[in-house]
Amino acid sequence: MISLPLETLASRVGASLLHTISCPELIAESYDDYENLAVRLGNDPIYLKSIRAKVWSRRLTTPLFNTTLYTQHLEELFIKMWDRYTKNLTPDHIKSLSN
Repeated sequence: MISLPLETLASRVGASLLHTISCPELIAESYDDYENLAVRLGNDPIYLKSIRAKVWSRRLTTPLFNTTLYTQHLEELFIKMWDRYTKNLTPDHIKSLSN
């Protein structure tokens, strides 16, 4: 995946995901850059292979792919929401797990 983070939520989410897996080289800074990245990935099999290897290895070390940790954090957020509800507090943003 390559991303050009502009107006759309999807493009910004794509860039965020690429940052999370430490692949900023796949985030374009302009339309020309986006096109050049796409062409390079399509025409340079060695570069494509190196990017695939990098992404494949990052799945083991980044929180993006850690479903156990994600589930634990989600459960903690549900508990915080339930606690607010049982205390008759109005819904509000939960900014972090430490709040």
